[in-house]
Amino acid sequence: MLKPKLIFLHFLLAFTLQPVYAHITSKPTFPITAKSDSLRLTLSEAELLFQERSLPLLAQKTAIEASRAAIIQAKLFENPVLSLDQGVYNPTNGRYFDVTKQGQTYVQLDQLFYLAGKRNKRVQVEQLNTQLTEQAYFDLLRTLRFALRTSFIELHYKLQGYKVLQERTQAVQRLVTALDGQYRKGNIPLKEITRLKALLFQLGNQQLSLLNEIQKEQAELRLLTSTPATTTLVPVVNEAALNNLNGTELSFAQLLETAQENRYDLKAAETDVHLQQANLKLQKALAVPDLTVGANYDRQSNFIRDYVGLNVSVPLPLWNRNQGNIKMARHEVDRSQQLLSQQQLVVENEVMQAYQKAQEAQKFYASFDPNFRQDFDRLLEGVTSSFVRRNISLIEFLDYYETYTDSITQLLELSTNRLRTLEEINFAVGKPVISY
Repeated sequence: MLKPKLIFLHFLLAFTLQPVYAHITSKPTFPITAKSDSLRLTLSEAELLFQERSLPLLAQKTAIEASRAAIIQAKLFENPVLSLDQGVYNPTNGRYFDVTKQGQTYVQLDQLFYLAGKRNKRVQVEQLNTQLTEQAYFDLLRTLRFALRTSFIELHYKLQGYKVLQERTQAVQRLVTALDGQYRKGNIPLKEITRLKALLFQLGNQQLSLLNEIQKEQAELRLLTSTPATTTLVPVVNEAALNNLNGTELSFAQLLETAQENRYDLKAAETDVHLQQANLKLQKALAVPDLTVGANYDRQSNFIRDYVGLNVSVPLPLWNRNQGNIKMARHEVDRSQQLLSQQQLVVENEVMQAYQKAQEAQKFYASFDPNFRQDFDRLLEGVTSSFVRRNISLIEFLDYYETYTDSITQLLELSTNRLRTLEEINFAVGKPVISY
C-alpha cells in the first residue's frame, strides 16, 4: 500500500505534467491584454496585407509616378518668347505711350528649336530613370517580403517555444506551491524546495526574454502589414506543409537562372549602363548649337514704316562645346559597366551561399529523428512514474525535465533556421520559388 506522501505526489505530478504532454497538439498561446485584438492570419494573407498597406512600398509607388511625370515634362516643346518694345514719350505730339500710327512699337516673337535630337534623347534618359525607379520598387519589395516571411515564421516558432516555457513555469510553480506545504511539515528537505524555487526564477527570466523577442517580431510584422499597435498577430501555419519542404530539389543552375531573371538590383545595374550610355549621347548632342527662329514687327524705327522681318540666331561653339560633360559621361559609362560586372558576381555568390546553407540545413534536419518528440514524451512518462515510486530524486527528475524542455527549444530553433535558409534562397533568386 502506498504511503500517503507517495499518493499525494502521484496525483500532484499527474495534475502538474498534463499540460506538458498536450503542448505539441495544442495551439500556442500568447498573452493578450484586454485592450488588444488578436488577428490570426496565414502567410499568404500576411503578404496580401503587406502589398496593400506597406507604407514604404506605397511611398516608392509615388516615386514611380513622379518619375513618369518627368517623362511628360521632357516631351514638351519650349514656349515661344514674345517681346514688346513700346515708346514711352512721343515728342512730336507730346503723348505718352503713343500706340497710334505716329508712335513707336516693336514686337518680336522667337521660338527655340533643339537640334541633334536633344528632345528625344532627354525623353530616353527620363524613361530609363523611370525604369530605375520601378526596379528600385521591386527590389524593395523583395527585401521587405524577406523580412515579412522570416518574421512570420520566427514568430510562429517563438510562440511555440514560449508555450513550452509557460507550461514548464506553471508546472514548476504548482510543484513549489504544493511541496512548500510539505516542506513546512518536514516531509521535503530544504535543498529540494530551494532548487525548485531557483529553477522557477530561471524559468521566469527565460520566459521574459523570449517574450521580449516575440514582441519585437510582433512589432516588425505590424509595421510591415500596417496593422494597429493594439493588434496581436497570431501566425497560422500548416506544419505538415513545412515538414515536406525540401530545398535540395532545385539545382544551383536553375536558381541562378531564376535570379538573373528576377533580381531587380541586377536589372537596375543593367539599366544604369543604358542610362549612362543615353546620357553620353545627350551630352554629345548638347554640344550642337540650338536654333532660334523669330519674326519681328517695327512700326517707326526701321528703314521703312511697318517693317516686318525674320530673324535666325544660333550660338557659335567656339570655346564651350560641352567637352567636360562629355568626358564625364564617358567615365560614367565605364563606371556603370564595372558596377554591373560586380553586381553579377554578387548575385552569383549570394545564390551559391543560400543554396549551400539550405543544403546543409536540410541535411541536418533530415538526419533528425521525426519521432523524437513522441519518444521523448513516452520517456518522460517513464521518468515521472519512477519519480512517483521514488526511484529517482526530485533533482534528477527536474534535470531531465529541463533537458526535455531545452531539447524541444533546440528542435524549434532547428526548424526556424531551416526555414530561414529556404527564405534566403527566395531572397537570393528574387521571388518565392519555395512556398508554403
